[in-house]
Amino acid sequence: MRGKSQTCNVIDGRIRVTCPRCEKKRYLAVPAGTRKKTVRCNCGMSTLCTLNNRSSPRESTCSKGLVVLPNRRECPVYLSDISLGGIGFLMPYQFLRSVSSGQEISIKFRSIAGTMIQRRLRIKSIASNRIGGQFLDNRFSPSL
Repeated sequence: MRGKSQTCNVIDGRIRVTCPRCEKKRYLAVPAGTRKKTVRCNCGMSTLCTLNNRSSPRESTCSKGLVVLPNRRECPVYLSDISLGGIGFLMPYQFLRSVSSGQEISIKFRSIAGTMIQRRLRIKSIASNRIGGQFLDNRFSPSL
């Protein structure tokens, strides 16, 4: 029988899985680089686990920002998530040709406290109009 899917945090190469039917908890070793794993309990319930290998949590957010491209052109973006190491945002389709994976750009946004923050980042992934970037400076990133 198939159960619900779970998101499991990988800590020291192991995950903790709880069966949705019998509530049994167990630890499993997972190989590095695995993103999904199906776990079958002794009671017969199967659970699909999405593995989270992040060292710091990613917070969802919904706010506006500006990306400063290498040619000094500014582009409005919508921030979707932020973590200590990077940021994810949605970029309008007309600006997507101006960016590529591996490119260094700047991003400006406001924190919850209202302070304006400007950070340098390297673009790591582009999927449709969602861009993921890694911060290049080692400053602490306040949550939004």
